[in-house]
Amino acid sequence: MDIKDFTDLQESWEALKTSSLPVCIYGTGNACERILEQFEQRGIFCSGIFASDSFARGQIFHGYKVETLSQIEQRLGDIVVCCAFGSSLPDVMRQIRDIAAKHKLVFPDLPVAGDELFSKRGLLEMFTDVQNMSKLFADDLSVQTFINVLKFKMTGDISFLDNVFSSDKTADIIALGDDEIYADLGAYTGDTAEEFIQSVGGKYKRIYTFEPDKRNFRKCVRRLMKYDNITMINACAWCTCGQQRFSQSSGRQSKVGDNGTLIAAKTLDSAVGSDGCTLIKYDVEGAEREALAGSEKTITRFQPQLAVSVYHRPYDMLELTKYVHKFLPNHRLYLRQIPYYPAWDTILYAVK
Repeated sequence: MDIKDFTDLQESWEALKTSSLPVCIYGTGNACERILEQFEQRGIFCSGIFASDSFARGQIFHGYKVETLSQIEQRLGDIVVCCAFGSSLPDVMRQIRDIAAKHKLVFPDLPVAGDELFSKRGLLEMFTDVQNMSKLFADDLSVQTFINVLKFKMTGDISFLDNVFSSDKTADIIALGDDEIYADLGAYTGDTAEEFIQSVGGKYKRIYTFEPDKRNFRKCVRRLMKYDNITMINACAWCTCGQQRFSQSSGRQSKVGDNGTLIAAKTLDSAVGSDGCTLIKYDVEGAEREALAGSEKTITRFQPQLAVSVYHRPYDMLELTKYVHKFLPNHRLYLRQIPYYPAWDTILYAVK
């Protein structure tokens, strides 16, 4: 892993600022608002906003008429496209690739949680640690995924992701037995817990689910109530037991934050006690570090296998990998990037 491979890359925001072509934003909504804020702060001029043909009806968004791509092309000719939404849908990803084949396309790395942005300077300042971390992974695909996701986060170039997309699921990486004790932290509507049940043919010892969003929790209960030996907890997985502010969206991106309603917070250690766990999944929308801290006793004592989302915050892939390796130094580490633009659904596996 050569630092020159990164120093020679142009940061996404710099590419947009120095472009000789008009810069247009693809997509509306919260991400577009955040990008417009960055444009204003960085002195980047937005020449237009466009959306899919079925969505663009000439409506006004933050003072811009929302056009179709063909209308933008007719008005401006060649452009630089700045993407302002995420998708894992194959048809949508194909449309994005089609646009990238016609125009320069940049996908700025906006964090799912928090306000900190990934930066070239920030990465280079910790590059010695990054190089050492790349040596922790157990296979070549993990190393290449690590490198390419970092390059994508710096440049916004989707071709770096295209080369490392993987369809591997947890059961493809981790060998599962028929006596697993599985903890699903960030259970959403119970879909991943049910996927686990199906992957072990319905044979397991116990399942714990944590889901803080009340509406999602009700759906989780309805989905999983037909199965035995499941403890469902309507709380956020955290580093201490008590209460936390929580923003409920009824989607996957409900999250702990400074605003929102007070909800229960609980550590995994307090929930499982002496029973322990054999497999833990963490997908808690930016609270992975806190959820891991609330699992330290369980991890240290029982040495479970882990599946950790490492994409919600800009440096999660680095910081959480280091954290997991500290407590499970003898586990093999694998990194997989599920097909998604931008680099969401990046999963770190710690395997016995």
